[in-house]
Amino acid sequence: MDPQPPAFDPLSVHASEQASHGGELATGVEALLVTRKRMTELGRILAGKAEGRRSTSDITLFDPTVLAIEDLAIAKAAAARAGERDLARLAL
Repeated sequence: MDPQPPAFDPLSVHASEQASHGGELATGVEALLVTRKRMTELGRILAGKAEGRRSTSDITLFDPTVLAIEDLAIAKAAAARAGERDLARLAL
């Protein structure tokens, strides 16, 4: 990933530890352009403990480098919450 931080906030990630050391944001963290303070973990958003997307133009950065079963559980939960909140979803 380009070390320049994306032009959106917050950065929604699966796990800030993973994203900042071996994931898509590692280069930006190493260049001191992205901090963990800018990252919001998806689990906190799904649990209602942190704000996620505020509009359909907001972007979620998802770096799925965990077990496939965790990816599936996260995707199912995110799809369910998107439906509850009437957010746009991609038809696959």
